[in-house]
Amino acid sequence: MGQAKTNTAILIFSLSARREAERKTLFGKRGKKTTESFFDMLIELTKTTASRTGADVVVVDEHQQKGRSFGERYANAFQGLFNQGYDKVISIGNDTPDLTSDILAEAIERMQQNDLLVGPSSDGGVYLLGMHREFFELDKFKALPWLQSDLLKTMLNGSFSKGARAYCLEELSDIDTVRQLLQFAYSSEDAVLVDFILTHLLVYTDRTFKGAVLLYANEHSLSSYLRGPPASFIAA
Repeated sequence: MGQAKTNTAILIFSLSARREAERKTLFGKRGKKTTESFFDMLIELTKTTASRTGADVVVVDEHQQKGRSFGERYANAFQGLFNQGYDKVISIGNDTPDLTSDILAEAIERMQQNDLLVGPSSDGGVYLLGMHREFFELDKFKALPWLQSDLLKTMLNGSFSKGARAYCLEELSDIDTVRQLLQFAYSSEDAVLVDFILTHLLVYTDRTFKGAVLLYANEHSLSSYLRGPPASFIAA
């Protein structure tokens, strides 16, 4: 990574699709390759969404991350970009497909007047975190309860944000479970992702979710899912 071209960087801090597939069984144990393909799609979508803002986009996955804990690796990624000359860093992951370039553009604008910017996720964490160089403190950052349901509450109500000009964006949902995957399919207008999800959920998930997928298809007149469900569904 070279020197900063602008004063704001969008950091995509995540794991590779292969590692995500090892952690999350979104399409069942038999669907590991499908989960990997799905995250390949999400990663490319995230890169495209971020690049549309015109800001510098930096991807840091497990091959570039440094540190023993998640908090340490995340803090080092922020510090590395500040060391390159960026004044503001806005970090996102790869598992929030509802994140749009308009939301990111708003985040960049809000960071001009704020020290701390958060995009709250429905599970109590954050899907977006923006910080100004002058507000960032490495040790305080590492000490936050990363990957815990009280992260957002601690971040906004504790000593971490004391004295900061902070702003919250709209709430979005991450995709960490099969249920969240299906909820996304119910609400999304992304035809490519919805088609991929529904097709593969019919093959790999249990009877309850297969029934829910078929109900969704019926309600939305997706006849291609109803004419010939896979043999694995019929036999389940």
